[in-house]
Amino acid sequence: MKLSLLIPTVPATVEQAVPFARYVAHDSQLSRLWQGQSYGLEPAATFAYLAGAGYPVPAGTCVLVTPLRHPAQAALEARTVAAVTGQPAVMGYGPGSRAMQAARLGAAYDRPVDASAEFIRATRSCLAQRWDPPAGDPGQGAPPGYFHPGGALPPVAHPRVRLGLGVLRPAMARAAGEVADAAITWLAPAGYIRDTVLPEVAKGAESAGRPRPQVVAAVPVAVARRGRSPVELAHLSAGGHLVLPHYAAMLARAGVDVPANDPVSAARALISGGGFLYGSPSDIAAGLAGYAAAGVDEVILNLTGVHSWYGTDETLLDLNDILAATVSAHW
Repeated sequence: MKLSLLIPTVPATVEQAVPFARYVAHDSQLSRLWQGQSYGLEPAATFAYLAGAGYPVPAGTCVLVTPLRHPAQAALEARTVAAVTGQPAVMGYGPGSRAMQAARLGAAYDRPVDASAEFIRATRSCLAQRWDPPAGDPGQGAPPGYFHPGGALPPVAHPRVRLGLGVLRPAMARAAGEVADAAITWLAPAGYIRDTVLPEVAKGAESAGRPRPQVVAAVPVAVARRGRSPVELAHLSAGGHLVLPHYAAMLARAGVDVPANDPVSAARALISGGGFLYGSPSDIAAGLAGYAAAGVDEVILNLTGVHSWYGTDETLLDLNDILAATVSAHW
């Protein structure tokens, strides 16, 4: 299983991302630098800056929300990231919350899974990547329901772009298996990925007659240190997601009760349910090994809680200790 790193903040300036790009550039254990949705700086621009600053590391997004972009713009951004870094890129997309869809589009998607699958197909069409729809699937030849790709962009040489789909529940996991190059989870415990996500991704891939996409898990982590509160760190890492109905529904399926009106109880439940790894570096390494055993291909280390409270230096200290522990664990 590969390990990679999420930029643990939404950068307000591009310089804030530099220490993490530098770490990925110099650490052979980390395979990629990821960024989530930003309402400040566009991730493609951040990765372009980092490449120009001397850190052209492999990049990925987990995940960008489809109501903010047309597939042609998504394709343009994706191939820009691959071209400027000189590395294959993994660009993940998802529909976001219903409230966000309504705010940006005027109404929520009536079929968010279908909209997401259509977005991936349309973006791939704009990239001029080959897509063979499964038998019985109208694929790209059908009249568009949500997105009209408008044809391929003019060709530009660039490394490969892999298109990912954000996955929480079974229907989206099946859709990822059918159309995406990666299924990207967020806050999902290892057992839930093993028992629910991965089998559904495999079913979708089988129905489409294609290989199973990679499964990527973004996992919040923090090292236990004197004076730290795991509940506070879990809340800083994931509190904004825990109040969203689609995340709560996913966690409920995983046996984790996260009441929207009780953030302390929700954070505690996330910790006890394995959605937030807290403890000694060896404890965290053992938790990460659980994701490998579940069949996850790549774990994105998410240290946003630590960064929010303690800043960059302690974030990098945690990262260094966790990576050292994974080496000691021999996996």
